[in-house]
Amino acid sequence: MPTLYKILIIYANSGAGHRRAAEALFQEVKTAYPAARIEILDALDLATPFFRKIYPWTYLFLVKYLPWLWALGYYFLNLDSVARISKIVRRINNALCCKGFEQYLLEQQPDLVFTTHFLPNEIITHLKKKHGLKTILATCITDYYPHAWWREQGVDLYITPNEELTARLETLGVAGQKIQPLGIPINQEFGEVLPKEEIRARLGLRVDQFTLLVTSGGFGVGPVKTLLHEVLQIKTPLQIMVICGNNQKLQEELRSLVGAGIHTVHIYGFVRNMHELMNASDLMVSKSGGLTTTEAMAKGLPMVVLAPIPGQESGNCEFLLRHNACLRARDPREAAAQIEELVRDAARLQILKKKIAELGRPHASKEIVRYVATTFLKNRSEL
Repeated sequence: MPTLYKILIIYANSGAGHRRAAEALFQEVKTAYPAARIEILDALDLATPFFRKIYPWTYLFLVKYLPWLWALGYYFLNLDSVARISKIVRRINNALCCKGFEQYLLEQQPDLVFTTHFLPNEIITHLKKKHGLKTILATCITDYYPHAWWREQGVDLYITPNEELTARLETLGVAGQKIQPLGIPINQEFGEVLPKEEIRARLGLRVDQFTLLVTSGGFGVGPVKTLLHEVLQIKTPLQIMVICGNNQKLQEELRSLVGAGIHTVHIYGFVRNMHELMNASDLMVSKSGGLTTTEAMAKGLPMVVLAPIPGQESGNCEFLLRHNACLRARDPREAAAQIEELVRDAARLQILKKKIAELGRPHASKEIVRYVATTFLKNRSEL
């Protein structure tokens, strides 16, 4: 790739998954094309200070304290007529709050932009239409159901996690030739599978005990404390790893909950070796975030889905259920009962493992970068 190419990888940090997908693409582009000028950017970093703070805060507040309101907004704004009207409001808001981001794009004039969130799509397509920005825009949809806000005239390529999303995007008016089901970009480390005994020994874990992984997302939300209390009642000895993300308070609460007993419990905060922890586990209990779900698919790690965020995470869970690739629990007590059943029923656990592994696309990042470079950049002078 000639050095004249400039590639931006842009996300909006309203959830850890969007950032992780962007980071995976960034690493793959750097590896595949070291001569290119490559930058990864949070669009909110160039927004007004108030918008930068309120955008992720509003999302976290709603999903944590008012999930019903978040669900109402998610489904209402997904109606085609409402989505089209809301686009006007979004344009006004972005014009006021994201001038710095707009100016940066016009100054940089990138050849190619990857996005992993719908926020920059609206801004970039506006600049392409009204200000002559000449860039290829490839957006990676990071959930297993495309919300109407992903749709923008001016997007050159929609990269979806699975073929099942094509029909929905076409219903939204996206041309089929603009859709490629290449997967959600994840770190290549999730494609590396080592023997459980080896990775457990490396992590200082028992090598011969059923190992349960409990995750709570980057923000550490969900009924994790109640879940751990219920799991500790299981009669079969377990090795339990709980990931609390950036929630320090949750870590402290869980440590005070754990006492002497038959189970071994390890409590972590924010981790950078999730691929190893998944590799070491027999089963995971988690919300069904797009990236977490995709990483579990790549690892062939069976899931019990608990407390998915209404909207995008419910859609991810429904996708897994359609493929018989997970169990869904209505509450922590039911989740604990399902865990206990799977501990005792190795055959059923193996079926779940097989089904979720069949959905895995561990090398999606590489496939995405290769497809975009081959399809667009080689003919850049003709665009």
